[in-house]
Amino acid sequence: MELVVEKSKSRRGLHAIVRKVFVVSRNGNVVEVTGPRVGAAEKTYSRGEAYLVKVQPGKDDVVVYVVLVKGLRGRVKGYFEVYDSTGRLVYRAVYRKLKLRYSKGDPNYAWAVKLVVEKLDIPVKKYNLVPAWLRRGR
Repeated sequence: MELVVEKSKSRRGLHAIVRKVFVVSRNGNVVEVTGPRVGAAEKTYSRGEAYLVKVQPGKDDVVVYVVLVKGLRGRVKGYFEVYDSTGRLVYRAVYRKLKLRYSKGDPNYAWAVKLVVEKLDIPVKKYNLVPAWLRRGR
């Protein structure tokens, strides 16, 4: 599986984007993937760099792909995607207004997103990683 790793910002520094890849194991180990570089990728903004990395997780590992964008007023928003060992998207959560919310997929993979958020020290006021229909017990 090939994913883009990027860190770039606009010419005036008002907008910025960060894309990172992590491999998370069942026992709680979180490892950031920075290589091997497979090729070049087009960056979003003018300053910075972007490149493709090849990720091959173990059988019981999952890959968490983090995309965070800082806007004009300093607000950060983005999403966290979880891929299983075969490269299939199994869970997605969105981050807006200091809240981490379920978007789609199997909520059994929310633990991986939580571990990556703790490792990156991202401020979160409220976690809502399980869909409402599942919380009500239907």
